[in-house]
Amino acid sequence: MTRTDRLSTLYLHANGFGSRVVWADTVLRGLLGYRDGAQPPRPLRRFRKVRALFRELQDIYAPLCYIADWRDAFLRSPALDVHVCNINNLGHYARCLLCIRDYDLIVISHAAAGDDMTILRRSAAAFHRRRGPIALFIGNEYALLEDKIAFIRDVQVDHVCSQLPLAAARYLYGEAAGDRIVEMPHALNPHSFHRLPDRPRTIDVGFIGDIYWPFIGDRERTDFIEWFERHGAASGLSCDIRRRRIGREAWNLFLNDCRAIVGAESNTYYLNERGRLLERARAYNIAHPDAAFETVFDLFFRDQPRGVSGKCLSSRHFEPIGTQTVQVLLEGAYNGILEAGVHYIPVKKDLSDLSGAIERLKDADYCSRLAADTFDYAMASHTHDHRVARLVSLLS
Repeated sequence: MTRTDRLSTLYLHANGFGSRVVWADTVLRGLLGYRDGAQPPRPLRRFRKVRALFRELQDIYAPLCYIADWRDAFLRSPALDVHVCNINNLGHYARCLLCIRDYDLIVISHAAAGDDMTILRRSAAAFHRRRGPIALFIGNEYALLEDKIAFIRDVQVDHVCSQLPLAAARYLYGEAAGDRIVEMPHALNPHSFHRLPDRPRTIDVGFIGDIYWPFIGDRERTDFIEWFERHGAASGLSCDIRRRRIGREAWNLFLNDCRAIVGAESNTYYLNERGRLLERARAYNIAHPDAAFETVFDLFFRDQPRGVSGKCLSSRHFEPIGTQTVQVLLEGAYNGILEAGVHYIPVKKDLSDLSGAIERLKDADYCSRLAADTFDYAMASHTHDHRVARLVSLLS
């Protein structure tokens, strides 16, 4: 396929959010040409605000590996000729919007439609001048849902790409998007996550990641992770549990060091009122960041039914697959993609069968087969390249 045969694609990215980030990306990057890690000119270093602005010259979403993995897959696609625009660079973004009719496809990434919808919503009118369709990949489908739904409606997004199971996505976005919803879960990037055969696995059970805020309404995942933190050694397991994220290269190395990773489905059980209940809990939790889980749960979730669940597969379930690291996961649906006992070692949510799971984890032959078979399964149909190819197929 020649370059002229490929679809001209505008890929809208975001490098973090907030006014200081916008200033840094628009002025320091866009107008003055500074790059990541640059320092202020020496005469200006005595000014605190200038130093703070220059500190924003970094890849803010580097610990969220899926952000770069999706972008890389679009750039790699033989069907697309991709131009990436960071919407926080307002000058570059404005120029792209002025030329929006030149593009056969506009992709709005998880980064651009995740933590803040302000810039997208303020520029919504410009998208009506488009010639090609818009594919919106919704990030963080537990926050700012009213803003995201309003954007879908205002712009008449052509393809609403959700990482949620289709039933949950239709519940949230159906009134605004109709039949334009596409189930588009995260996937494997084998270019970033792969086995390093000469690196010994010195850790039995590992975890690196965020502990959920109370407003998510899920204590099960936290209890599961903390069990290994507190009791793993007594069960004869070497455990390394860290409550922070790291970048792609360091995460790949850590996964290669581990025989197993612990986790659970992502997101929330409580999409009640099309996300409005969750938004109220989130606003309270942000205003009271030290509130205990029980306090937030009692205020917002205690008497609420688990109606349409937002529990889903995440990128963190595919990254261990790439390094052929076994996963010990709380039982769940995992978008119908990962099957208990076939692709991971399952544990009941009350942890009543945890001892049996640990015995399976200690069976090296069983774990080796499980990891290898799951890797082959993902490589056959669940890489980011497969996901992008599916989206392209919808355009024909």
